[in-house]
Amino acid sequence: MSESAVAAAVAVAATHGTRSDDPVVLRDEWHVLVHLRPFPIVARVSSGRPLQPEERVAHELSVASHAARAGARVVPPSDLLEPGPHRHGGHVVAFWSYVEPSGELDPTDAGRALREIHEALADYAGELPDLHTQDMMDIVDRLEPSDDVDLLRELGARAPAGTWQAVHGDAHLANCMPGPLWHDFETACRGPREFDLAPLVLWETEAARLALVAYGDHDADLLEQCIPVYAAWIFASWMSVLPGRPGEAAELAERLRWLRRTYGSG
Repeated sequence: MSESAVAAAVAVAATHGTRSDDPVVLRDEWHVLVHLRPFPIVARVSSGRPLQPEERVAHELSVASHAARAGARVVPPSDLLEPGPHRHGGHVVAFWSYVEPSGELDPTDAGRALREIHEALADYAGELPDLHTQDMMDIVDRLEPSDDVDLLRELGARAPAGTWQAVHGDAHLANCMPGPLWHDFETACRGPREFDLAPLVLWETEAARLALVAYGDHDADLLEQCIPVYAAWIFASWMSVLPGRPGEAAELAERLRWLRRTYGSG
């Protein structure tokens, strides 16, 4: 998708008076990130089909803007042209500020920055989905029926207790760059703050443990409720792309066995 994504990013920027003559693809995975050199602008381009519809991009821009205005450490939308979302040639394009990567991520500081984001979003009143429940159901409905799919459907439908607010939605450390600056609010949702701590527990790395400790006070019981809900969504997404990644089948199967053993109802 990168060639057409770059063309869409350059074309939309040009219509807003910003003409990039040296665009560079920074990443080409779920979506394409294009640095519109020489400007400090990154275009995030998606297909606009199920993974990231226009409404989700609008939510992402709104949540990140709200957090940035409150002083939270996030990558903000671009202030050099209208951030979007824009449609062009079947793509959805949004513009973000370019931040030069520098050094290594300090997980302790990342944990503190995540708490800042939660504080900043406590009064966010915009529309957001509740957790990833609907997204989860849409994914499993497209999968071949199986005992694993039934497990994911049951766990993903659970509703943790606690006070719900706007949260990042997928707060693993790969979504935080040195600074630290959190980014990728594409799956922002409403849920307890502990939902954003679930990724730090699920992946069991030393860096994630340090981030969780630095985050500070939280409800451990509520976090335990959130882990299977988050994991079900992640593993369902993983199952949906497995046909193109057959080498990951064994790892996913082991993860699913762990999920059933730890959180299954029977």
